Amino acid sequence: MSRPLDGLLVLDLTRAVAGPMCTMHLADLGARVIKVEEPGGDETRRWGPPFVDGDATYFLGLNRNKESAALDLKNPADLALAQRIAARADIIVENFRPGVAARLGLGHEEWCAKRPELIYASVSGFGQTGEDAHRPGYDLIVQAACGLMHTSGGRVSFPVADVLAALYLQNGILTALYRRRETGTGGYIDVSLMEALYAGMSPLVSEVLMAGSDPEPKGTAHANIVPYQVFQASDGGVAIGVTNTRIWERFCHVLEREEWLADPRFTGNGARNENRELLIGMIEPVIAAKPAREWETLMRAASVPCAAVRRVGELVTGDWTIEDGLRVMGNPMHLTGVEPRRDAVPKLGQDTDRLRAEFAG
Repeated sequence: MSRPLDGLLVLDLTRAVAGPMCTMHLADLGARVIKVEEPGGDETRRWGPPFVDGDATYFLGLNRNKESAALDLKNPADLALAQRIAARADIIVENFRPGVAARLGLGHEEWCAKRPELIYASVSGFGQTGEDAHRPGYDLIVQAACGLMHTSGGRVSFPVADVLAALYLQNGILTALYRRRETGTGGYIDVSLMEALYAGMSPLVSEVLMAGSDPEPKGTAHANIVPYQVFQASDGGVAIGVTNTRIWERFCHVLEREEWLADPRFTGNGARNENRELLIGMIEPVIAAKPAREWETLMRAASVPCAAVRRVGELVTGDWTIEDGLRVMGNPMHLTGVEPRRDAVPKLGQDTDRLRAEFAG
């Protein structure tokens, strides 16, 4: 089956999360991705337990459909191989500290000048310029630095800054490919975890920019919508989202509290915001009287957005996963007539010798 990115060659000089996730999505859509790893491997190969056949599941979930070359870029021969691959690549993706790629002879200024058709993408913690450019920037650090950790009351349990950066990076690459088709020219794409997370936090950041107020921690509650949070049922949590008047009416009927509909303190989201503590205090004992799954059934029957709080393992079944030796997530983008690749995750350096021969000169 043909795929949209068939025939494109990607040199993947990334490690950890954001870069590998981006290049994995490109590989899903048909691109040939050559992942260059240091001799010890991408650090996420060791981000476990759990491990499967010596590699952490963390790594396995981010690197399907790729080839792996184990290269020491401080070694002239290995560096020369990486440069020969770069000379034929359509896309180069890197996440070195700013300046490192240039010192290795793999920087965007040099390669975009030599090859105007090249698409070169960089992802970093805090950007390529400015006083924080050389600051190490993992997801945890960015969540703390940008205010997300404060407003959420703790760390988001998956690397949300990395994921957003990966998606913005992929979007930039696909946009550049479209422009290249029209103009023949590629270009340079720069995405940072910090900017990606700020962009994803647009509702909170806009509150600061436009209203001059600084969002406070709300736990699971929404800063602007009431009720929109997790409530404690008799046996666990249940998330309920009431975003408009129609849903508010249905919500009150499910709770058998129709009298709230005539209460001016709760008429409209603005009034419910002004009386948030009072309303939540009235809702909590009602929800606590029944199990979470029962509330979910009742709310869903009435078209009220609701879900019992589940463990990850309760969801990861059936059509959500694909089987190819390992059970791994499929690509969530569904495009008519396109079946994403489902090739295996590479072992460290498994393709090094073959690539040396292929790119020998």
